[in-house]
Amino acid sequence: MITRKERPIVEASLECSEVISDALMRGDILAEVPFIGTAIKICKAIDAVRDRAFAMKLVRFVQNFEGITDKQKQKLREKISEDAEQAQKVGETLLFVLERLTDLDKPILLSKLFLAYIDSVLSSEELRRLSQSVDSAFGDDLQRLLTSHELPKKSDEPWMQYLVVSGLTRLVAGQTYGDIGKLYYEATPLAHKLRNAYFHEPESV
Repeated sequence: MITRKERPIVEASLECSEVISDALMRGDILAEVPFIGTAIKICKAIDAVRDRAFAMKLVRFVQNFEGITDKQKQKLREKISEDAEQAQKVGETLLFVLERLTDLDKPILLSKLFLAYIDSVLSSEELRRLSQSVDSAFGDDLQRLLTSHELPKKSDEPWMQYLVVSGLTRLVAGQTYGDIGKLYYEATPLAHKLRNAYFHEPESV
């Protein structure tokens, strides 16, 4: 008998299979993404909590593509055909990172990054780097980074310090007379790439 605690992951597992199966039946572009085939196999053979949790994350990732435009679909096909090796690397990175995530908001962020990659806002390398950064960062700190109106050039806020391990912030020393010896944190170029990709709006046609 399925317990109340188990029901959400079981429902997510079923939803995962349905979402991806629907994509395949429609001839959706999602079926052409290199790692989707592997994900389908996982969803069809779900028999462990770990795999059910993966299904929940995959559903969150996939559902953000419901509004993908025909132009983006064509761009993705071109990326895959032009450099299958890079497309495979992107797919593998996304698959491995999705499997590790412990925050259900992060798959949505990854899908936004992938859409930015389709529109060439991010390169394959930048997408893979940012995927690793998203994986290693604490979700609340990521939200502060993304929702701040302007990123401070020098900050001593804890969330800026915590993001250092992700490569999204870095340590800087005070250089003026009043703050020599003090330590601050600032956003890295990679963090600005993340924000640009997150707020990127694809062309409507």
